[in-house]
Amino acid sequence: MAEEQQTDQQVEEFHPKGTVAILVMFVLAIIILWGSVYLILLSRGVTV
Repeated sequence: MAEEQQTDQQVEEFHPKGTVAILVMFVLAIIILWGSVYLILLSRGVTV
C-alpha cells in the first residue's frame, strides 16, 4: 500500500517538459516554413 501512495505522488509531481519543448519546436518549424512560402510569393509578385 505504501508503494501505491508513492506512485500517486510521483504522478502528481510529473511535469512534461520534453513534450512542451517538442511542441515549441514544431510550432516554430511551421512558422518558419510558412514565412518562407510567404517570402517566395512576395518575391514572385503574386497578388490575390
